[in-house]
Amino acid sequence: MDTSRASLNQRLALARADAETNAIADDYSQFLVARYASLINDPDQAAEKYALVARSSPNDQSIMERAVFSALLANNFPLAASISSKTGAEILPETTLPRLTLAAQALINGQADRVAPFLEGSNPGMFNSLIMTSLEAWALIELGQPGDAQLKLLSASQGDPYLDTIVLNLLGLMETAVGNDDDAVKTFARIDANGTLVATAADSYARLLANRGEMAKAIDVLDRFRASAGHNPAITQLIETLQSGKTPDIQRLSVRQGAALSIYVPAAALAAQSQNDLPGVYYSIALRLDPDLHAARALWADALDHAGRRDESIDMLETIPASSPYYTSARGQLAWALRRDEQNAKAYELVTKTLQTNPGRDLKIQMADLLRALDRYGEALQVFDELIAADKQAKRPDWRLYFARGAIHEEMGSWPLAESDLKTAKALNGTSPDVLNYLGYSWVDRGINLDEGLELIRMALALRPGSGAITDSLGWAYYKTGRYEEAISYLERAVELQPGLAEINDHLGDAYWMAGRKLEARYQWQRAISLLEEQDQIDTLQRKILTGPAEDTHEQAQLP
Repeated sequence: MDTSRASLNQRLALARADAETNAIADDYSQFLVARYASLINDPDQAAEKYALVARSSPNDQSIMERAVFSALLANNFPLAASISSKTGAEILPETTLPRLTLAAQALINGQADRVAPFLEGSNPGMFNSLIMTSLEAWALIELGQPGDAQLKLLSASQGDPYLDTIVLNLLGLMETAVGNDDDAVKTFARIDANGTLVATAADSYARLLANRGEMAKAIDVLDRFRASAGHNPAITQLIETLQSGKTPDIQRLSVRQGAALSIYVPAAALAAQSQNDLPGVYYSIALRLDPDLHAARALWADALDHAGRRDESIDMLETIPASSPYYTSARGQLAWALRRDEQNAKAYELVTKTLQTNPGRDLKIQMADLLRALDRYGEALQVFDELIAADKQAKRPDWRLYFARGAIHEEMGSWPLAESDLKTAKALNGTSPDVLNYLGYSWVDRGINLDEGLELIRMALALRPGSGAITDSLGWAYYKTGRYEEAISYLERAVELQPGLAEINDHLGDAYWMAGRKLEARYQWQRAISLLEEQDQIDTLQRKILTGPAEDTHEQAQLP
C-alpha cells in the first residue's frame, strides 16, 4: 500500500470516528433536552426529543420505554405506535408500554390475531399483566372464541383482592357483551354484594335488571353505588331514566370498547391512589381504542388541570360533546379550569350560560362555588338561596350549602347571618373539620365565645391532625388569648405543614414579636411578603417590620 492510500484510509477512519462521536453527542444532547422537558412538565417537547433518541437506540430498553411513555403522556398515540414499532425484536418482549401500544394498535387495525404475539414476554407486574391479559381476552372475542376469552380474563386473577375485583367487573361486562346475560347478572350480583362495582358495571347491571322487569332493584343498585362512590353523570342519568318508568337498552360493548375499558378501569383505580402522571399514559391508549370514552376524558382533564397543564385540560374538556352524559359536569370542570388559569372573564361567561340552562343540583352547586371564587358574592348568594329553599321544600337539608352560604355572608361582612348559617351547618354535621374550624376561628378572631371557639378548633384538629390551616387556627386562638408560647408551638408546626401560605407566616411573626423574639418576627414577615402579590397586603407587612403588629382591636382575654 502506498503512502497516499494509507493517508486516505486514515482520514476516512478519522472522519467515521468523528461522525460517530458527533452522533453520540447529538443523541446525548437530545436525551438531556427530553429529560429536562419531562422534569418541567412539557410532555410534547419530551416526546419529540425522546423519539429522536429512540430512532438511533432501538435496542435500548430504557430509552424506548421513556420515549413511548412521553408520547402517550402527550396524548400522541400515533407517535407512541411509531416508536414502539421500531423497538428492537430482542428487547421488545422485555418492554411494557411498547408491547401494550402495539397490541392496542393491532386491535384498532382489526388484526386481533397479532395481539397475543405482541404481548408475549416477561411479566410486567400485576397491574400491567391485568391489562395485557384483558387485551388478549378481547382479542379472542374478536376471533370468535368467547369461552376462551372468559377463561383468559379469569387467568388475570393473581390473588390481589383489589385487582381481582376489577377482573370480576370486567368479566361481567364481557359476559354482557357476548349475550351471556344470566352469567353476567350472577357475576354483577356477587360484586354488588361486596360493594365493589365500578361505574360501568353498575350501569350494565342495572340495565340487565330493568330488562328483566326488576326496576326497583335496578334503582336500588344505582342508588347504593352513588351513595358510596359519589356523583357520576352516567349513573345519575340512568337513575332518572329508570325513575321515569322507561326501560333502558342493554349496552353490549364492542371489542374496542371492551378493550378500552380494560385499560381505563384499572387506570382510574390507579388515579384514585396516586397523584402522578402515570394514569394519563393509560387513558391515552384507552381513548385511542374508544374515542367516545368520555369518562376517561373527564378524569384525565381533571388530572391535567391539577398537574398545571391547563391548556391541555381545557382543550380536552371542550371535546366532550353535548350528547354525552359527562357534558354538564365537564362544563363545571371547564369553568374551574378557566378560573385557575386566571381566565376569569371566560369562566364567568361560562357560569352564566350554564346557569341559564337550568342545570342539575350538583352542577349548580359547582357554579355557585365558582361565583364565590370570582368574588361575585351576590350572584353566588342567590344561587345558594335557591338551592337551600328547594332543599327545605324537599325536607333534605344539606350542611354543605349552609356552610358555603355562611362563608359568603362572612365575606360580605354580614356576620350575624354568617354565624346563623355556620351554626346550622354544625348542627347538621357536627364532625366536619371545616365547619368546626371556620366557626371556631371566626369566634376567636372576633374575640367572642373564646372558650367554645377554642374547643371547636381543638375538635377540628383532632379530626384532621395533619392540617396546616387548622393548626394555624389553634395557634392563632392561643395568640388571641395572650398565650404566646403555646401559640408559637402550634404556628411553627403550621408553617412546617403548609410553608407556602403567607397568612401563617404572618401569624407566626406576630406571635414571635409578642414573645419578644423580634428578629425572628421580622424574618417571618419578610417570608410572608415573598409569598404575596397584593400590594396593600405587602404594605401592611412592611409597616409591621418597622413598628410591630398594630394593637389588637379585640380585647384579649385569658382563658382559665
